[in-house]
Amino acid sequence: MRRRLGDLALAGCLLLASFGYAVRWIDVTTFWLVALQALAPTAGLCVAVVTALAALARRRRLAAVGLAVTLVVGVVSAPAFVRSDAATPNPGDLVVLSANLRFGRADPDAVLAQVRGHRVDLLVLLEVTPATAARLDADGLDTLLPHEVGEARDGADGTLIRSRFPLTPVAAPTFPGETDLSQPAALADVDGRPLLVRAVHPFPPTPPNLNFWRSGLAGLKAWLSTQPDGIPVVLAGDFNASADHPVFRELAAGLVDAHQAVGSGWVRTWPTDSWAPAFVQIDHVLARGLHATGAGSVLLPGTDHAAVWASWSWPPG
Repeated sequence: MRRRLGDLALAGCLLLASFGYAVRWIDVTTFWLVALQALAPTAGLCVAVVTALAALARRRRLAAVGLAVTLVVGVVSAPAFVRSDAATPNPGDLVVLSANLRFGRADPDAVLAQVRGHRVDLLVLLEVTPATAARLDADGLDTLLPHEVGEARDGADGTLIRSRFPLTPVAAPTFPGETDLSQPAALADVDGRPLLVRAVHPFPPTPPNLNFWRSGLAGLKAWLSTQPDGIPVVLAGDFNASADHPVFRELAAGLVDAHQAVGSGWVRTWPTDSWAPAFVQIDHVLARGLHATGAGSVLLPGTDHAAVWASWSWPPG
């Protein structure tokens, strides 16, 4: 009896973990499903653990089923761990850093340390308040990255693009339901080469905003499709979505995800202020027309998001 109960428990855990991973292919916008999709990598890890337990307990049939599911998880996950579509780093690479400051609570000194340490050329700040923006400028950001597009606001609504290069604002139409969260765009003159950069911060996929979340990400893809092919584009920010959300994969199709291109593995950027480890990457740097040469993430005191950075090289010619 005890053996049978153990078998049922293992089988139930394997079934739940397999379903938890399979939801990444279900394109239905409901809160519980979107939440499960964010947990898909954790579910994939659970599949491997249950499979190992079944093998140790000599439950051969269950272990065989688990191994098959584990192989699927491995095939899907492998590209994130293998360097691909990445170029050799060079001193002149363009460095982009994005940070969600959580209502302006992130430590400004830590932000500036990352800007200096990574020699950042383009900085995207989300949830940046006027007080935090003023503090950053007073401490040296105005000298490091003097050019600015966007607006600092109280709460979660402020977004700034700061740049070492001159910036020209570009029309960035709002999406359905978007009234406050700003996602400015700008054309940067990078030593005579044009580069289009857009800050990304759609609504979170919470019950009141689920449809706005989806339409916001779809709207970004539609906006991107209207931009000239000859000008490289960078999208950076808090996408409130991971690679396990179908709507994010639709947006990212045809773009280079810097972290995946350099084989960063299982990157987790949220939540970084919880008792439990961060479990999902919702902060990204994507590009079109550039080659990734490096990428990473860094913890910032005072915010629940890790900052993400990426370096890019220009195509030859």
